[in-house]
Amino acid sequence: MGKVGLLYVNSFPDHDGRLRTYFRIRGKRYPLPNPTDPTFSEEYNALLAQHAPAAAFRRQGRGQAPQEDTLNWIILKYKAESADWKKSKAVTKGIYNRRFNWLQERYGATQFSSFTERGVRAIRNKLKDTPSVADATVDMIGRLWRFAKEHAGMDHLGPNPASEVASIHREHRSAPVWPEELCKLFEGLDGKPGLQRAYYLMRYTGQRRSDIIKMKRSQYDGTAIEVVQEKTGTYVWVPAHRTLREYLTRTEIHGEFILTSSRGTKFKAQSITNMIREQCAEFGFPGYSPHGLRHLAGAALAEAGATLEQIKSILGHLTDDEARKYVQQARRKVMANDGMRLWEKAANDR
Repeated sequence: MGKVGLLYVNSFPDHDGRLRTYFRIRGKRYPLPNPTDPTFSEEYNALLAQHAPAAAFRRQGRGQAPQEDTLNWIILKYKAESADWKKSKAVTKGIYNRRFNWLQERYGATQFSSFTERGVRAIRNKLKDTPSVADATVDMIGRLWRFAKEHAGMDHLGPNPASEVASIHREHRSAPVWPEELCKLFEGLDGKPGLQRAYYLMRYTGQRRSDIIKMKRSQYDGTAIEVVQEKTGTYVWVPAHRTLREYLTRTEIHGEFILTSSRGTKFKAQSITNMIREQCAEFGFPGYSPHGLRHLAGAALAEAGATLEQIKSILGHLTDDEARKYVQQARRKVMANDGMRLWEKAANDR
């Protein structure tokens, strides 16, 4: 019987030569997956928390550097050396850290090379009730695998186990584009200047709620607004649409920020969402959100004939795929109109 280097864990080959691993404490033993199994860390930590004294639980791992080539080691190395990590915004790092923490709590002591496609699929399925989180976690494993092969000296790793694991967030519904009737209701809104201004800024710049709340008076010169997007860190110079220019001239800008509350304070992003959702529901349009205005801007640009690069320059998209959906939607509308005209013409020619 041999120890694996973890408290209360013993491994030995059985009479058939198969490795058996147990958690032994106070004369009792509990079966564990083998240390190379991706589920080992999760089950070991659960048994440790359930049966071991609190002092022993704290002692496990205290003052110890993570063992080389484990998931914990790869994550530490990624944060220390990855160029992608270093250039990520604080908000992005926060999102990544939530994925890292979840993985480390369950699989941190697992040898990274032991991760398999089957194991990654099992990890995804543990999170199936939150599909977007499940897919993001699989993506994170794939990201770490690529980093380990390219930059952590683990070029012996085989094919990326995350690459063939299917996304389960297939039924994602994009925020619906606002109909013209709803837009007109917001443009005629009385008594809620902050809410109306938020609408104009999002509709006619195509920026996210997290970006419009940071727009400063000093960043608007009467012709364009400068934005550094919160989500991506992308610098965007957005020419002000004529309708927006006229609105800002008519209502004027008071204070440091273009968008302020009735008390003159800066809005929070979630407050914008709550206010707009509530107002949409009050108008009889439940289910519409601020992001639908960003989609509306993208659709309007595409229908006006803007190129992929022009759409990306205004909305701040980093890839063609993100902007292409607007162009494809616009083309479908044009093709549908052309097709219907042909149908009507054929009927008239009979």
